[in-house]
Formats: sequence, structure tokens, C-alpha cells
Amino acid sequence: MKATYSLVLVKGLIKDGSWFLTESARDTAVALGFDEEDVRDCIVNFLEDTHFYKTMPAKAKTGLMQDVYHITYCEIPLYVKLQVNVSAVVVSFKEQD
Repeated sequence: MKATYSLVLVKGLIKDGSWFLTESARDTAVALGFDEEDVRDCIVNFLEDTHFYKTMPAKAKTGLMQDVYHITYCEIPLYVKLQVNVSAVVVSFKEQD
């Protein structure tokens, strides 16, 4: 299985400022001690194709897919779920279970 969205595309959108965090992703990032700049740094500077875990259908929007990555950032194992719908969307940014 491979990612639905090119990680190069996602990183480019984020670098250009065309992205946002869902409220849930922001809340869990903050609970882990991260701010929006940390989320950006993690994805743009550290996330690689080798961190890809799975792709899955979006629950809220029919036809959209979401790519899940597992990465350790600042010594915390993270579950990062990304989607592209015009802008890049960080759907989840939380500690792995």
C-alpha cells in the first residue's frame, strides 16, 4: 500500500502556508507540549515516505482519503494523519497508542 498524497505535495503546501490543523489535532499537539510551529517542523523537516503507515477513507467527506504516518519527534512516537483538499490538512497529531 502507498500513500494517496505525495509527501512532496503536502510539504510544499505547508511551506507555502496553505495548510491548517483540525481543532482535534491542535488540541492533542498542545497537550503533548507542541505548538503549530512544532507540527510544521515535524512534517516539513522530519517526516519521510518511510514513516508511511496506511491510507484510509476520510470519515467526514466521502471520496477523500487520509494518509497516516508514524514518526518519533522530540522523543515522542506520533500518529500523524494528513489529507489534501485544496490545502493540506493535519487531521491528527497525537501520541501513538
